[in-house]
Amino acid sequence: MIEATTRWSITRRKIFSNCARRYAIKYIDNNYSNLKQNKTTYHSAWNLMIKTSRCVFFQLLADLHRGVNWSEKLIQSRIRFELTSQLTSFGLTSKIISNQKKNNLISSAFIRIKKILKHSIITRIIDGTIKEWSFHERINPVTFGHINVYCSPDIVYRTKSKWHLVRLTFQSERIQPYVELELCSMLLWSKYNQYLPNIQEKFALHGLFYNDGKWRNFSIMPSQRMLQESKQLLEKDVHNMNLLQIEFMKNLNPNKLPLANSNSYCIRCPYKLSCPKFSFSDKK
Repeated sequence: MIEATTRWSITRRKIFSNCARRYAIKYIDNNYSNLKQNKTTYHSAWNLMIKTSRCVFFQLLADLHRGVNWSEKLIQSRIRFELTSQLTSFGLTSKIISNQKKNNLISSAFIRIKKILKHSIITRIIDGTIKEWSFHERINPVTFGHINVYCSPDIVYRTKSKWHLVRLTFQSERIQPYVELELCSMLLWSKYNQYLPNIQEKFALHGLFYNDGKWRNFSIMPSQRMLQESKQLLEKDVHNMNLLQIEFMKNLNPNKLPLANSNSYCIRCPYKLSCPKFSFSDKK
């Protein structure tokens, strides 16, 4: 018997909203052989580049917090090392990924980091205008009712009496209909942090999203109403995720669940090799 879902994160929400099959394979925990067969994964070099971009940027933030600045040459060197390690660990060696493609991926990661370093929030951290700041990894959840919510901001900083919570997305979707409510989930994290005020009016929320070669900033001043709607969104999401699990239990076959509507979402799906939506020629 599969236990009810109690976890929520932006990543889970995005996958669940886009493809029920992908969600079931990735998140429904069980030992059924039918599901294990579908877990044969395809690792996209592009996705590993995005992962590398985020990883290296957080390494940069860690040094910056200690007062150490990086040169562009060091950024490129760290990207090359991290991406090479990622590609190798997933079997994407030079026999599969040409040097030219690898260099293009390194360039894409470098451009992402170089451009975010020019964003006003980051430049004010670098030049010392913002003196009180911290960075966080989304690895520890906060508890909201029966739900474990992974919603910590990536960067927190203070200007005067206002606290700013920042979420970074190194590759975003073009259309994000629930971006305000998703950003408001960071307030749940703030309420469990003893160093921050427990009043949402004391906060400003920022989402920095990379898409089409640009970092775009979406900022909001949250209200009690928005926080309440965000909580309702979490509860509704988890309820629907559990309904999907019930549906899955009927036949234990993720291929019978709804598939993604957009082919563009499938391009870098790690489970597309066994997906009934594509012929073999489409999976290359």
